[in-house]
Amino acid sequence: MSAVVEVINNRIRARGVTLVFVGKQANMKPDLLGKTLAGDRKLKADEFVNLCRVLDLTLDDFKPQTPQAVNQ
Repeated sequence: MSAVVEVINNRIRARGVTLVFVGKQANMKPDLLGKTLAGDRKLKADEFVNLCRVLDLTLDDFKPQTPQAVNQ
């Protein structure tokens, strides 16, 4: 699963909403959204933008997490 899809999946789970709800709000068919989130289909740019709008995601949400350096 790509990092982008993982962030989107995590936000959907955190919000406790269904794929049907998210799909309708993002103008995506729920079956296509499900296939995309399962990694069976590539996410199109316009779908990505719509999903980010619906889920209140920003580019910062997609930044890779870097581990904090430990002082020795």
